[in-house]
Amino acid sequence: MTGVGVEVLGVVAVGIGAAAVLFASFHALRKAGIEIPRWLLPAGIGLAMVSYSIWSDYSWYGRAVDRLPAGSEILLVGHKKQAWAPWTYVFPVAVRFAAFDPATIQDDSDGVRHGQIMLFERRGQTLIVPQDFDCQGSRIRRAGADWTTADESDPAFLRVCSGARG
Repeated sequence: MTGVGVEVLGVVAVGIGAAAVLFASFHALRKAGIEIPRWLLPAGIGLAMVSYSIWSDYSWYGRAVDRLPAGSEILLVGHKKQAWAPWTYVFPVAVRFAAFDPATIQDDSDGVRHGQIMLFERRGQTLIVPQDFDCQGSRIRRAGADWTTADESDPAFLRVCSGARG
């Protein structure tokens, strides 16, 4: 099941749980003589489902970071504003990030360092991208590509090559 499928299943489960709790509560209130408007049941279920969806969107980044290997560092975080969620125009939601595990750094005899960049995307697959770093020559080589000049502000280059250049 994909990430979207799991989310839909979670929203449906929250809806069913909210329906059970609200139905039992409203039934008890009616037995006690308190009349509850019938529209409150579907409104409460809908509110629970929307609340869960918002919580899931905003907590995804923190939950994903918590699952990273110990010592991993976040390189970049991408935020997005979504038309179907107007509150994201005020509080953009994290939808992707790049992380680096320093334990993956390996040195070659020719001075090239190898590392793995982890790319995470909300509702997408996680990618592990191996990269080579020539710290002395300020170059990066992505898997299956040629050497390119490293941008001195590239967070992966800065992290892998910190202390490696002489």
